[in-house]
Amino acid sequence: MKCRLCDAPMQPFGELQVLRKYTAHYQRCPACGYVCAEDPFWLEEAYAAPTPSTDTGRVTRNIELADRVGPLIDLHWPRAQRFLDYGGGDGLFVRLMRDRGYDFRWHDPYGTPVFAGVPRADMDQTYDVATAFEVFEHVPDPRSFIESMLARAPVLIFSTELVPASGNRPGEWHYYVPESGQHISFLTRAGLDALAERVGLRAASDGQWLHVLSRERVSDRWLRRLERSHWQRWVRWWMRRRGVKRRTLIAADAEAVVASMRAEEKASP
Repeated sequence: MKCRLCDAPMQPFGELQVLRKYTAHYQRCPACGYVCAEDPFWLEEAYAAPTPSTDTGRVTRNIELADRVGPLIDLHWPRAQRFLDYGGGDGLFVRLMRDRGYDFRWHDPYGTPVFAGVPRADMDQTYDVATAFEVFEHVPDPRSFIESMLARAPVLIFSTELVPASGNRPGEWHYYVPESGQHISFLTRAGLDALAERVGLRAASDGQWLHVLSRERVSDRWLRRLERSHWQRWVRWWMRRRGVKRRTLIAADAEAVVASMRAEEKASP
């Protein structure tokens, strides 16, 4: 089979039992390092009856993402006003960003927002910036997925763990998560660069799990810097000096929720 990022011929990389009953065959691209499940025929079953979640880091991860993505947007795209979060899950990230004044909209074909005032995205519209956190590893054709996201926004900020240099074979690396059977695509930095070249954009990465595709140059150093709270505070200070300040959407969202409830009451017989 050909690499789903750079089209180079792939090579067998190992096997692993997924969903405790199917043998998954993995392939690796010798050119860009991309790893994938060869024929993930079990995906429909994996999503129809998901295993209990072991993602105990969900809340901390979303708070960290909000802390980093807000300053990243303000630093590189301060005029951006409309944002799409694809694969938004329970809506926590969208709620956090709206609390901070970023007009994010939620979309997830497999999830349901559980937080109040999380507006759904109109997928027929375009946005200034799109995000997709912990989505890449779920998609069988990552290049087509990335292209579809970039058709909706010229900037994509996304997360997925990069394949480590060693201990990366099936059964050695935790990110395969065979119990769920849902992780099937695994990115390297070389694969990210190959993908960026294919779509005609620049790539940036913190070297671990947060990445950017955009026309503008975003430095790897800044992505790493924004892991630290003092750099996050510095960006907010700098934006205020430049007159850029975002107003929280908490009150406006609460009013929208109440208005929606009243409209439903009037419409009910």
